[in-house]
Amino acid sequence: MTDPRGPVHLSGELSLEVDGAGVQVHADGADVRIVAEDVGAFVTRVREAATARTGVAPGRRDLGGLAEVLAASGITAHLESPTRPVAVAGAGVDSPAGALLLGTRRVRPRAAVVVIAANRGRRLLAAGAVAAALGTVLVRRRR
Repeated sequence: MTDPRGPVHLSGELSLEVDGAGVQVHADGADVRIVAEDVGAFVTRVREAATARTGVAPGRRDLGGLAEVLAASGITAHLESPTRPVAVAGAGVDSPAGALLLGTRRVRPRAAVVVIAANRGRRLLAAGAVAAALGTVLVRRRR
């Protein structure tokens, strides 16, 4: 089924601080880019907010669901530190590594994330969920 409204086109900039570290969100077309100075702190706080909202910490199933919503909406979300990419989720992503590490092919962990996954797997899952959640919020605001 084709969406009669046509493809999603996002446009916007958002700057915020999480635990004193800057976070920039850039949306252009179907691309959302989140750059966090301290990815770990950002992911931890977003995870805490999601847990407070639902009473349950987000996990692999939630990450996969959000990545599917992004893909179905034609949106690709990128989570990055100022020096390297962390993860990409949504449209155009088909990752065997994501399937193995995260339970979804719609999230592509970058090389740096593989190291993080070995040491802090929960943060990795939350990082992908964060990217997908922010993209989903932008899609819902469009409607």
